[in-house]
Amino acid sequence: MPAPPASRSARRLALAALLVAAAAILVTEAIGDSVTVDEFGHLPAGVYYLETGHFDVYNLSPPLLRELAALPVLAARPAGDFTRFTTSPMQWGPGYEFMEGNRDRYHLLFVLGRLPMVALALALVVAVYLCGVRHLGTRPGLAAAALASFCPTLLAHGHLVGTDVGAALAMFLAAWAAFEALRAPSARRTLLAGLALGAAELTKFSALTLYPMLAALALVASVRGPRRWQPWGVVAAAGALSLVIVNAGYLGHGSGTPLAAYTPESPGLRTLAKGALGALPLPLPADLVRGFDHQRVEATGLYPVYFDGVWSTRGWWYYYPAAFALKETVPMLGLLAAGLLALAAGRATRDPLLAAFLVVPPALFTLLFTLLTDIDLGVRYLLPAYPFLFLVGGCALAPGVAARVARAATALVFLHMLVAVAATPHHLAYMNALAGPADARWRWLVDSNLDWGQELRRLRAYLARRGISSVRLVYFGRVAPEVYGIDYVVPNGPLGHGTFAVSASLLAGRPYFVWDHGKVYDAPVEAFAVFRRHMPTAVIGHSLFVYDF
Repeated sequence: MPAPPASRSARRLALAALLVAAAAILVTEAIGDSVTVDEFGHLPAGVYYLETGHFDVYNLSPPLLRELAALPVLAARPAGDFTRFTTSPMQWGPGYEFMEGNRDRYHLLFVLGRLPMVALALALVVAVYLCGVRHLGTRPGLAAAALASFCPTLLAHGHLVGTDVGAALAMFLAAWAAFEALRAPSARRTLLAGLALGAAELTKFSALTLYPMLAALALVASVRGPRRWQPWGVVAAAGALSLVIVNAGYLGHGSGTPLAAYTPESPGLRTLAKGALGALPLPLPADLVRGFDHQRVEATGLYPVYFDGVWSTRGWWYYYPAAFALKETVPMLGLLAAGLLALAAGRATRDPLLAAFLVVPPALFTLLFTLLTDIDLGVRYLLPAYPFLFLVGGCALAPGVAARVARAATALVFLHMLVAVAATPHHLAYMNALAGPADARWRWLVDSNLDWGQELRRLRAYLARRGISSVRLVYFGRVAPEVYGIDYVVPNGPLGHGTFAVSASLLAGRPYFVWDHGKVYDAPVEAFAVFRRHMPTAVIGHSLFVYDF
């Protein structure tokens, strides 16, 4: 039954208030954060794609989201000969070229590139709201939208140029479109599912997990319906159409090339290339194949990762559940538990396909992602599971839930919002109370969970307030500090006297390179561990530690 006009107006007003609040936080942090590690390569690559129509730079993920970020930047006419980026096929070379050519307005160009990402984050909130209201009711839909609007991880990465939030939105829309097509099959719904699936595949290689997700949903749908073949037809047709969209996204470059014609480096593709299948035409763009191969090499390589004070090259099977528990608000964790109980008891819905849609995609994505990679770098990789988790949390306010439980859940939603507002403008470094004092949380997690080079602008403001003209700086990032007006010296040897600023990742002992006025040198493991023996004078954004000696 349609909601009364007053009810529709009230909930639209509530949604608008959530969007305005989230937008204010996202834009504030988009302006305040300095350019982070991966952004440094993402944005120049997107400009290169649009300028040249080629996709051979930074191909660790598909090009769509980088292109979207680059649109307003391209309109601002950045300096540089972008065709020359092909001489530096890895992402960092073009990043340095872009930085050197646009030093005078470098930060402004990245703020422009971040604005489309902000729009995608807000679109995710709207999508969660619409899906929740349609299938769970007004209160669960609004609760899910509030959880999304004030999710620290969504706020942290929704204002940065990257692939994580855009992929989460695209994957959710694809799964939702497929769910609608499986629920009531039609040519139009199947077409929409195929288009959404193809668009999702152009955002991130982890979107490949959508195919087994949709197969799992089709299995549930085939059990409940009289025409058991129909759900499989929907999935097959949507999958075929998605292949057309993927080829269009790469302009069809190199599609049809047999896998044997490539020189794969990842073990899986190398084995396939040597087999009988390797001689068959592969209906995939060449840069997608090369990029996927490159990504698989990195995902299965010996990469240093960190958790609970320990560095590893193999990771931990429990890393992502533990990181999620530390990076989400405690009220959100409580709502998830309550929502799962409501689903299990049949209080939120008695439709098995809807229950499967809410639970299977996040569970399957987390399982597959954990099994297929041991690069435990950040909870951001789990973002495609988040829209479903927001809806599960909203189930705690479903009409069938007991009134006292719903009242408690409503209180948790408001607590979640307050906690997120209090963390502004440092959502990238947010961890909940389970992780201990805010400035000691680097002992649990670093990298994109805490310290991604985002504090250079705030460091400059801190130095100006104290009247410090030069700082001894080692930070986890790629942007030259002088771009942000910081006069610095890189400490190399005995500490000596002066003011030092050290990133949490390097404090934790991460091996990394250090930028030193146009030169780069490798920092070995524990190169800056000596600072752990000293008490910082100040901590900027919970991730950049200042010492006075």
